[in-house]
Amino acid sequence: MSENTKVNMFVDADSIFFKVAYSAKNDKELRVNYDTFCRRMELEVTNKLMNPFDDKQLLAPIYAVKGNDNYRKKLSSDYKSTRPDLDQEIKDKLNFLHAHAMHKGAVASTGMEADDLVSIWAYEAREKEEQYVICGIDKDLLQIPGNHYNYGKDTWTFIDDLTGNYNLMLQCLTGDNSDNIKGIKGIGPKKAAKILEGIDTPADRWERVIKEWEDNNLPRHELELSKKLLTMLTSWKDYENIRTHLQSKATLRKPHDPQKQDVKTESVSGLSE
Repeated sequence: MSENTKVNMFVDADSIFFKVAYSAKNDKELRVNYDTFCRRMELEVTNKLMNPFDDKQLLAPIYAVKGNDNYRKKLSSDYKSTRPDLDQEIKDKLNFLHAHAMHKGAVASTGMEADDLVSIWAYEAREKEEQYVICGIDKDLLQIPGNHYNYGKDTWTFIDDLTGNYNLMLQCLTGDNSDNIKGIKGIGPKKAAKILEGIDTPADRWERVIKEWEDNNLPRHELELSKKLLTMLTSWKDYENIRTHLQSKATLRKPHDPQKQDVKTESVSGLSE
């Protein structure tokens, strides 16, 4: 007897919350609209990726939501600092939807954003040679290889490894205004694409990005920070490395206590390596 074939569906649910919060008037509508949106999205994935004549295929949707805290804000206090405050009514609706999604089985991880979880799951599924689709609207997700369904535009895209790297390098040139991540002033998506035109390898693209920052008299350490903020996590080890890095920084910042033994410190290797 053959085993069931799983089709993983990894969803960044945080963006769904905003879509629903601005359209629903009360708690009941919030629940109904969120659940309806999710069912329609699952039906879209089923129709697109699953064989209706194969009763051994199973859709395995899993929804990611942001956890408490955010490691990127510890890397840079400027991260998302320019976003306007939301009305209290919208905040209450978002909190309600977050709790509702968690009650229905959504997953959060302390320190991570939803798209980081989606990225880790996708890389794990690829390692296991399992079929998967990434569902979201955030352009950061386009770093991740695989099938993508944009539930905001109702569009499908396939991203291979080189395209994922290319999308990350584009953002290293442009930055991300919505998240307050620094790029090169005057370089938008079209100009960034022109700069990277004809460069096919990740190493050569990175060197070209470095040169562009240097030509604009921008510090290398600011580029390295932007890259860290823009890059999606690809494994749990990535996150452990970041936590270790942040803990080391916190230790270095503690005021010196002359009654305690001096501790020798060593520089922490860059997370962009």
